[in-house]
Amino acid sequence: MEGANRNIRQRLLEVVEKDSIQARRDIAYAALTEFSAKRAAWYRDRTKINLKKLLSKDVVMFAARGVATAEEFVEESFRACESSSEETVMGTTWQAIIASISSDTLDTGDMMTVREGDLYVCELKSQSNTTNSSSFVQELRELKDKCEAQARFRRASNQRVLPAFCVLRNNRSIDEMRVYHADMRDQANQDMNGFEYRYLAGSAFWTWLTGFDSVEGLVNDVNLIDIGDIVQAREECRERLQAEMTSALRSSNLGTTLNDVLMLKGIVC
Repeated sequence: MEGANRNIRQRLLEVVEKDSIQARRDIAYAALTEFSAKRAAWYRDRTKINLKKLLSKDVVMFAARGVATAEEFVEESFRACESSSEETVMGTTWQAIIASISSDTLDTGDMMTVREGDLYVCELKSQSNTTNSSSFVQELRELKDKCEAQARFRRASNQRVLPAFCVLRNNRSIDEMRVYHADMRDQANQDMNGFEYRYLAGSAFWTWLTGFDSVEGLVNDVNLIDIGDIVQAREECRERLQAEMTSALRSSNLGTTLNDVLMLKGIVC
């Protein structure tokens, strides 16, 4: 009888865990559906994406990449604008998802989580290449400042406040302590020398916070994301921008080469 009861309890725990996994996935799918809706609204918002935004891009760089016509420029600069805009929104979306499905984790603009009694202040990045050598130290400085602010706020509790630099996507699973070493020539950042932080990337990060081993472990069926009319909104936006480019060139008595686009930039921007 005792063995039978143990088996029943085990099956009940498995059912609860299965339901818990599905509930967390449902939260992710709902957030990603909202992301699609926001992106569709972005495509339709002329204050967010317009010809002036495209022309603010580096026309000379596109020329050096082989872009030769105004039509090609619109296509390329449109992709660049939407990509840079998506990165910020998607990062915010993942942070909200992780905070929602992770125990003892809060998203208050900054993501914080309690692990083994310690409060971790987390800097979250979608990929390791979203930072470069010059911006990385500034992000570490912001992380250090946030930790110090939380430590002052929680001084009475004696709870340790620790920094964590987290990367969503990485081919390697990394969980290690790192120390920032400032170059002797970098006088502006000598105060950051010796700053120690926890670095988590890839499956180590996901397992640490969510119990899933990756983005794909959480979102295992992309067909469950309700994308709404985002495809139509994107195509309408692209066609509108092409029409705006044609109209602007004609009204300025310009042709359709990239040199004409460069001259239009001088007029519009």
